[in-house]
Amino acid sequence: MYIFKNALKKIYFFLVKIFFEILYGSIRDKSNNGYNLTKIKIFQDSKKEYEIFEIDNARIYTDSSQNVAVIKKGLIYEKLSTQLIDNHLVDLDKNGIIKTGTKKFIQKKIKGNMLSLIQGASAIENYGHWLLDTIPKLIMVKKFKDLNSFDAILLPNLKKKFQKDSLEYFGISKNKILDGSEITHLYADKITIPTHPYWEINKHQFETVANVDKDILKSIRNMFLNSNNLNKYKKNENIYIDRSDSIFNHNKLINNLEIIEYLKKKGFLIIKLSKLSFNEQVELFNKAKIIIGSHGAGLTNIIFSEPSTQIIEIGNPNFDCYVFKNISNIQNLNYSFIKAKSGISEFGDMRIDIKDLKI
Repeated sequence: MYIFKNALKKIYFFLVKIFFEILYGSIRDKSNNGYNLTKIKIFQDSKKEYEIFEIDNARIYTDSSQNVAVIKKGLIYEKLSTQLIDNHLVDLDKNGIIKTGTKKFIQKKIKGNMLSLIQGASAIENYGHWLLDTIPKLIMVKKFKDLNSFDAILLPNLKKKFQKDSLEYFGISKNKILDGSEITHLYADKITIPTHPYWEINKHQFETVANVDKDILKSIRNMFLNSNNLNKYKKNENIYIDRSDSIFNHNKLINNLEIIEYLKKKGFLIIKLSKLSFNEQVELFNKAKIIIGSHGAGLTNIIFSEPSTQIIEIGNPNFDCYVFKNISNIQNLNYSFIKAKSGISEFGDMRIDIKDLKI
């Protein structure tokens, strides 16, 4: 029975592929020509340049997971497409859409210029990737062209409050914004695509995201700190980031309650970042004196911390990611890392001794 069902499934997907190839044409080859390239600097005195591509009369298709394909007249465009396989940015030949084809009807046709910021799954729900992947692209394009001059802006997702909150800083008309998790196949008279500012081919995404450069960090700080006037938190707060409400079990402390009780006695605020607005997170990290937390997306907020802020990252011994160490070095933060001991329970996958905190 299983073999029969599997055979039917293969036949179904084959017929679907053939149908859409008849409708839109097959992907015959790859191309590195037929688009315009502009190089921009975020700051006038910067040495680094960032690339922005423009292509006319093209389609964009994504599986909202690993692959994004920019297609025109049967050609898939190498520098404009993205393929993340097992969290590695890989060569265009491994883009799954070449094999599967574009398996949906075109959901939207844009008359005019569409800005595309989609890149697969990484920035759809993850706060850290949104802040380090999507926001830098918006900042890059803002230096290139007025964002409201685009007829549409395709973003990875719009379902999270932090995404909506952070977008308000850019003043983009809401009727221009498209949710890339819902609209996955589009055609536009022109598509504008900024390249990722620091991804590298054949490297793990955690490794490349750690390469974020000082211009990107400075631009993110300028964008959000200069316009944030909440005044909810006091200066020099000491905070502990409690990850117990994370839907994931990794990088959660088995003895989290013990840590919380200890730090409360030391005057620390215990913070669940999921309970805070984007603006509150920006202000809190900007005013904090000591920040302790397990490795996770919320620690990306150290971008907003002031020089000399003490950052203590707690990490799983089986996992290496240097993004927060590198951000700390660029921002002149006082960074240290506690390598936790492995463990397995319903509460988490690691533990530390109180004495390791050295507070």
